[in-house]
Amino acid sequence: MKFDWKKALTTTAVLAFGTLVAVLASKNKDEFGEWLETASDDELSDGYEERRQEWARTGFGGNGEKTPEMKRIDREMSRRSAEKWENDPRRNTDPNYRWTDANRWDKD
Repeated sequence: MKFDWKKALTTTAVLAFGTLVAVLASKNKDEFGEWLETASDDELSDGYEERRQEWARTGFGGNGEKTPEMKRIDREMSRRSAEKWENDPRRNTDPNYRWTDANRWDKD
């Protein structure tokens, strides 16, 4: 069996090109990821709304599924909301507390 240098070099070149494309594509994702982490809540909301309007204008992505950027923004907004709720000093941390108890008509 003879080693085919031409085939090996072609394969290596294709893999190198694929790696280069992946690196360049990841830089764009890093910019979006950095924006996602540093943006204020209002900026996130505005960015999501812009993407949602564009998504609706272009036919809801063809299948009605949100774009990956919309999903990431949505997850980040949800994470921030949950974190704010968890750190809210007014939140009742009693596991036996029911919100309906606070609004009963027949308070003792």
